[in-house]
Amino acid sequence: LTLSHLARETETKWGYLRSIVQRQIDDYTAIRRLKRDGTYRAIWAPMPSLMHVQRWILSNVLSGLKFHDAAYAYRRGRCIRDCAEQHIGARWLLKMDLHNFFGTIEEARVYGALRGMGYPALLAFEMARICTKPLWLDADKRWLEGRGVDAYGSPLRGVLPQGAPTSGALANAVAFSMDAMLRRLADSNGLSYTRYSDDLTFSSSGPFERASIVKLVTEVERAISLAGFVVHRKKTRVVPPGARKIVLGLMLTEREVRLVPEFRSRLDNHIRCVDKYGPAGHAAARRFDSALSMINYVDGCLAFALDIEPEWTADRNQRWLDALYRHGHPVNRDG
Repeated sequence: LTLSHLARETETKWGYLRSIVQRQIDDYTAIRRLKRDGTYRAIWAPMPSLMHVQRWILSNVLSGLKFHDAAYAYRRGRCIRDCAEQHIGARWLLKMDLHNFFGTIEEARVYGALRGMGYPALLAFEMARICTKPLWLDADKRWLEGRGVDAYGSPLRGVLPQGAPTSGALANAVAFSMDAMLRRLADSNGLSYTRYSDDLTFSSSGPFERASIVKLVTEVERAISLAGFVVHRKKTRVVPPGARKIVLGLMLTEREVRLVPEFRSRLDNHIRCVDKYGPAGHAAARRFDSALSMINYVDGCLAFALDIEPEWTADRNQRWLDALYRHGHPVNRDG
């Protein structure tokens, strides 16, 4: 495989791909995405031509990447519920977050992951550039020397963009060494460990001293730093016995995971307000960008809930479709 072959396989102009690799164009657009907690996350979505190429790379190249068993996000056949279920019955929880997870992974680390798969230096570099978004930072050109890529010198350094189809798989691959270190730490302390994107969770079903957790936090932070990532310390949480156990927005019981009451209440409120005021009125009142963005958000919440509590969600989904239909919005009652 070469850049020319990649262009032919994806029916994309070679000149376009070379311009991406040379950092002559930045073919991404910014999108604000509303999170379940009501705040917004910036997403960098590739434009259609670049998206098409990245999807081809995901399917035909990145399927050979090696992921740690503790990683649950961006993997076919795994979901948030699967991750949270690893901590059912926990008495203690330690929850930590990685700061700027995707933005921490620069093109040199993506290149390393591709080289580890056996791709030649030039092609690994070109694909790393195609899968990263350029930033206005001084590029460290030392890692380019002797790789036959002098023509691609640029003052722009790329990082994984949250929003590209390839970013999740590449991030999991780069984080493999960190996951391995954290799993060893967990095993040595009799704990369970999972990572869902940038959310790290450790749990203990038995007794665990608070002093031991303080030591564990220090050891985890050291391992994360050695792996080239950064802890978002303000989000570190220790949940002791007797406290409500929430993992990835899901409530843990002794035997199962459930939707948290706050999520249920918000979803019910969205449905009730759309039924009363209509999609446009509710979207304006809640300051969504548009009625469509609000509808997409609620649809996403319903899809999430369906995987956790299907019976409860089925009733809400019917009420949601009825509310939209009542206000003249086309609905698919078979989906």
